[in-house]
Formats: sequence, structure tokens, C-alpha cells
Amino acid sequence: MVVVDSSILIHLSRVGKLYLLKKFFKKIKITKDIDNEVSVGKTGASEIEEACKEWIILSKPTKIEEVNSISKLEGIEKADASIILLAKEENDLLLSNDYALIMTARAKGIKCWWLTTFILRCLNNKLITKKEAKQILLDLIEAGMRLDSIVYTAILEEIEKYNK
Repeated sequence: MVVVDSSILIHLSRVGKLYLLKKFFKKIKITKDIDNEVSVGKTGASEIEEACKEWIILSKPTKIEEVNSISKLEGIEKADASIILLAKEENDLLLSNDYALIMTARAKGIKCWWLTTFILRCLNNKLITKKEAKQILLDLIEAGMRLDSIVYTAILEEIEKYNK
């Protein structure tokens, strides 16, 4: 299974593509801290709330007392520490678009994907077309996702490599 950060949920719900997580993974996990980050006053909050009733599983790390410790030691948010700990305990993939979170998770031996990696994997699994992948990328940027122009160009080149 996969543990998903609020940055992914928020970005995908803003562009109406939250369903891709369900199509790719069937079910995903988040923690209560992540749920709190996405549930109030955010675009797409109602879509995320509905998904929590069906295919988003609310989980918590077994060593919940370590969340505050990891947060302080690593200089990351409590919500980020909670999903790092959950992914580590359950040996799950971590999906995020937060640089500090991903660097901390990787240092702890957790396999991580960026949102752009997820889009490429959806393309590879034929869940979306090349045209849709490019449009999703553009929509994400227009909806506020930051992406360096060099990375954007590299992702477009990767998309072009896929067969139709």
C-alpha cells in the first residue's frame, strides 16, 4: 500500500484528479494529522472527505509517541513525521511533493515518489494518455504546484518517450 501526504491530496483534488490515486493504488493511507491538513477550507476538501469514506484509510503509527520526537529532531511538521513513521513501520511507499519530507524519509530508508513520478507511473500503466499527462502537469502548475522549469522540461521529455 502507499502512505500519502497532504501535498498530493490537495494538488490532485484541485485539478479534479484525486481519482487517479484510487485507480492506481485501490486504497491509500493517511494519518489523522494529514486528514486535518486537508479537511478545512481547502479546495477539494469535500472530495477528499468523500474518498475517506470509501478508499482512503485513516491509519496511525504504532509508536505514536515518536512523532513529536522525529518532528523536533528533523525540523519537520508533526503531520510529516506521522506519515514518515507510518510508512517506515509498515514498509510502505510514501507519496509526497514536499522536499523536506522526502529527503527525511529517504534518509530513513523509505521509498518515496514525487507527484510527477506518480503521473509518469499512471502513464506507464495506461491509466492516462500522453496528452492527459501533459494536461495534468499543466493544470497542477496553474493550480499552484511549484515545479522548476528544468524539471518540467525533463518530465515532458519522459512523457514523450512513452508509446501511445
